[in-house]
Amino acid sequence: MSSVACRSGPGRLRVRLRHVRIPWQRLRADGRLLLHQPLGLLGLVVIVGFGLMAVAHPLLMATVWNRARFDPIVGFDPTQVPHPKPPTRQHLLGTDNFGRDVLSQLLAGARVSFGVGLIAALVAVTISTLLGGAAGYFGGLADVALMGVADVFVLLPAPVVLLIFGLLLRMQWPVVALAYGLLTGLGGQAVVVKSQTLTIKARPFIEAARIAGGGDGHIIRVHILPGLMPLTVVHAVFTVVGAVLTESLLSFFSRTSYYLSWGTMIWLGQETFRWFNLGGQWHVILPPALAIMLFCSAFYLVGRALDEVLNPRLRRQ
Repeated sequence: MSSVACRSGPGRLRVRLRHVRIPWQRLRADGRLLLHQPLGLLGLVVIVGFGLMAVAHPLLMATVWNRARFDPIVGFDPTQVPHPKPPTRQHLLGTDNFGRDVLSQLLAGARVSFGVGLIAALVAVTISTLLGGAAGYFGGLADVALMGVADVFVLLPAPVVLLIFGLLLRMQWPVVALAYGLLTGLGGQAVVVKSQTLTIKARPFIEAARIAGGGDGHIIRVHILPGLMPLTVVHAVFTVVGAVLTESLLSFFSRTSYYLSWGTMIWLGQETFRWFNLGGQWHVILPPALAIMLFCSAFYLVGRALDEVLNPRLRRQ
């Protein structure tokens, strides 16, 4: 009896490792295909560049930049008065009308954009996978109830809802990210995940797993969730784009608590566009506007490339 248990123990471990290794090998193969997508590769390079910007800011503040002059919120350079100043050797993107370094603000805003995008994507993917996966796999009353919730949130576009909430209370960026992820995950993403779950559930290997004695937990863990992984990755990338654009929109309309982001930089720049400067502060407004465009475009390109790589229909074309 003990020898059978000893033999079955390693065998069971090998089966579990195989279930982990197969999706990982498939993911590596898809990653190599992604590298052959020129636009997707360009998007990855831009994203890495923004990541380096986010990491560089605290390092520069700790080693190179004087905090009194380069702090993105309270910094002031008394040697460059009057402010605002156009780009100089000391301030590569110039200063705003409060004497703050625009490059330092831009780098600090990159951290906020990454935080908003990643938190929103994690929340949206988790909720949509749980909601849509449960509705598609179990069906019946669970399907009716969960898809009823999803149908309600499909009719509630996240940017409009958050703008309305912004009239009632000022939100910090983590709250914006959580709210956007919740509204997105409970809406259209859950419906798409349910459809994909139904497709996977109808495949022959699911019935074979049931005949072999696999329970619901085993089938969901081993077959359903790995099958949903490509779709959730694409959803996560596109959620980052929507979350960053929504946060920038809320910041531009001053619907958030005061914190430094690219949207806040544009809002403050247009509010004080001609203060002490009849020519306007183009050097203050253009960098964050271009940063938003490039950041969202990069994630969009990666999302399109992932969709072509992970979507079997597009891959056959």
